[in-house]
Amino acid sequence: MKKLMVLATAVFAASAAVASGFALYEPTAIGTSYGGALLGRGLDGSANSINPATLDDITNITVQVGFVTEHPRGRIGISRDGRKYSCSPMDPGFFVLPHFQVVAPALWGLTFGLGITPEYGLGTRYSHNNIMTWSSKQTTIEGFVINPNVSYRITDDWSVGLGARLLYFDFEQYSYPMSYLADTNPQYGMIRNHLHGNNGLSSCGWQIGTRYKVLDNLSVGAVYKSKIDTRVKGHSNLRMPGYVLGGTASANLDIPQSIAAGVNWDITSDWHLGAMVSWTDWSELDTLLFKLPASQGNKNIKLNWHDSWRVGIAPSWDFAKDWTAVVSYVYDTNVCSYEQQSTMLPPGDRQIVSGGVSWRITKNLQIDVTYGIVIMDAKSMHMRDALGRNYRMECRHGLSHAAGCTLTYRF
Repeated sequence: MKKLMVLATAVFAASAAVASGFALYEPTAIGTSYGGALLGRGLDGSANSINPATLDDITNITVQVGFVTEHPRGRIGISRDGRKYSCSPMDPGFFVLPHFQVVAPALWGLTFGLGITPEYGLGTRYSHNNIMTWSSKQTTIEGFVINPNVSYRITDDWSVGLGARLLYFDFEQYSYPMSYLADTNPQYGMIRNHLHGNNGLSSCGWQIGTRYKVLDNLSVGAVYKSKIDTRVKGHSNLRMPGYVLGGTASANLDIPQSIAAGVNWDITSDWHLGAMVSWTDWSELDTLLFKLPASQGNKNIKLNWHDSWRVGIAPSWDFAKDWTAVVSYVYDTNVCSYEQQSTMLPPGDRQIVSGGVSWRITKNLQIDVTYGIVIMDAKSMHMRDALGRNYRMECRHGLSHAAGCTLTYRF
């Protein structure tokens, strides 16, 4: 539970996941460079995660391995009942997100694929003197998806793809649940709660996609990803001066459904353009209910999240025989409501600017590198503690750097 919550916070608070909520969009270096604007064109194994129907574009057995790193940072401004407190720094650390992709064309218009990618994550960590540690001191979420797919070419212009999404989800969180009373008795500020658990690779969803070539140089695509019912099981420890209360804990933390559509256009033989739009049903994740040991009582967190929209555009240029450069811009809308009960995810829209270069070193070997920067717009949200005191929290200077590399071998 602790790892999961920390990763989740990183994604929420500083956009480490490059998305609203705790979704990640980093299937390969190419997928990151294009900002996911590859719904109508399959360039590499990222098609396993972006749109399985475009696996049909890959004509050789392809194996890819790589990673993307994330370093989210920011400052949190807090006031309580109108009184302002000094800004609290947020730096959950440096994250490495590995990925692995395989694509294998077969007979009769079939292409098979397998992706193992970090599709969900979040990590936030606040300073010990933050007055809202009663909600969350540190949260980490890690979610890897094992994604087998198959695409089928119905006609020369139309293909469909279908796949399973087997999810491993790990969650971890530290909090000081009585810290809101610490100004009357410092002993309350010493009570610490630790939640940690995972779903044991027991959650599975599915996805279906389609791609149609409107013209020889223009393709459109769409994909639907189902909701994944996720049950996390682990333990909860409540540490107080002199003794510890512990026991088993569980929570339902469902992964919402999403829909994405896009277009890819070969403007000339050297210039290309991709665009996409997606919607994610984050309002489905309205409440988090943690079932804790009887000695601790259950923990009910009201999120009141909104659905999110993501739009992106990505021009690319084949500037030499074996070289391609790409840049992308993505706008990702805030999911946090004005009134909620968790600091797990600070509020704010996200703007992501990424770029990358592909070098086809030999006929079989290719290397892709990417770098992106995520800027989170400052927005505020309000919360209330058990005593009815009102808090206002605003994330300022939210920033995340992302860099990665993928090696591709085509047989």
